[in-house]
Amino acid sequence: MPEVGGPIDPNNEAHDLVMSVFGGMSKGERNRIKVRVRSAMSAQAQMEGRFLGGRPPYGYQLADAGPHPNPAKAADGKRAHRLELDLVAAPVVEQIFAAFLNGYGLFAIAERLTYNEILSP
Repeated sequence: MPEVGGPIDPNNEAHDLVMSVFGGMSKGERNRIKVRVRSAMSAQAQMEGRFLGGRPPYGYQLADAGPHPNPAKAADGKRAHRLELDLVAAPVVEQIFAAFLNGYGLFAIAERLTYNEILSP
């Protein structure tokens, strides 16, 4: 059996078995971390109204939500963001949803937007 932090012999079946067990444990821990992070980010978005990053969805734009809640990031001048309606693109989103609810497919909706000279984001 390999000692913790010791050399691993890839030709040794016992070492291979131990590494497989460690790999399975690591995968389980990674999944637990993933669930915790996603839950925390979802709670921040719902309770604080914060936008946690990435490109805003079409029909929305970023708005300032004050200083970042992390004091270290706030000290560096980072700001928190929230989403607000983009008054130019929001009506286009409404048209897209209305067309979809009226039975238009994605290709037909895209053709309609192109015909009306509505540019993609």
